[in-house]
Amino acid sequence: MRARTIFIVTLVLILLFALWPTLLAMGAAGIAQLLGCETDFNRAIPCTINGEEWGKTIFDYQKFAYLALFTIPVGEMMLAIWLAALLVYLVVRFIRSRRKPQSS
Repeated sequence: MRARTIFIVTLVLILLFALWPTLLAMGAAGIAQLLGCETDFNRAIPCTINGEEWGKTIFDYQKFAYLALFTIPVGEMMLAIWLAALLVYLVVRFIRSRRKPQSS
């Protein structure tokens, strides 16, 4: 694989790791409110969707937001390491491109 592809895929994976708990919690709350259910971080509120009780499930998914207290700082550190690796790669690539071929 080319270096560009590796850097892009790694960046996407880092962002997904850092943001998935927040996206999951916001998605659960958003879908619940879209369907007319109340949401609360302190307790499960009964919510019936298509005849099934989803209040406890929505409450459980909202608790994933607390996991973001871990994943966002770790994701920031991984992003800093990724940026340092990208800068090193770009500097090495620049130096190699500026080097003139030696003729014998």
